[in-house]
Amino acid sequence: MKKTFNSPLTISKKDLLDPSGQTDKNFRQFLYDLSIAGAQLEVARGYLATQLGVTPPQYNILMVIAQYQHPDGIGLSEVANHLHVSIAHVTNEIKKLDQLAWVTIEINPQDRRARLVKIHPKAEKHFIQLGHHQRTTNNLLFGNLSKAEFNKMRDIMTRLIEDFALTIDHLELNKK
Repeated sequence: MKKTFNSPLTISKKDLLDPSGQTDKNFRQFLYDLSIAGAQLEVARGYLATQLGVTPPQYNILMVIAQYQHPDGIGLSEVANHLHVSIAHVTNEIKKLDQLAWVTIEINPQDRRARLVKIHPKAEKHFIQLGHHQRTTNNLLFGNLSKAEFNKMRDIMTRLIEDFALTIDHLELNKK
């Protein structure tokens, strides 16, 4: 009888290996599940973006602005930080959203070189209408989480994003 091929371990951290320490099947399944969850979340967010008639990246930017703006607005770098994207990306999308009258852009009175952005007053009604779709979608997506699980998952995701960013930097350096 021929021997079955066994793929090599894809991680060496003992805490992430299966209990036997010989396989990483649980880790691999976690990666598959994480990938599918991310893809499904993107589908849901894409649906919500279509409700506003914007692209998914524009939707993400609008949601950060709507959530975190102060009376004067929110800085573009703060938006970029929340989304873990470049300020150039945010600036480019903000210009488009300004042209579509989703946001207003003003000079930051604290730093005249910087800009503050906020939801355009005429666009506010669209966010109120969208709220029902967001609540239904999020209640379905996260309906199985308890408060403790949610808080733990938030903490874990924050740490994973830091690890993922370092990994991407490492991969980019090795590509050159």
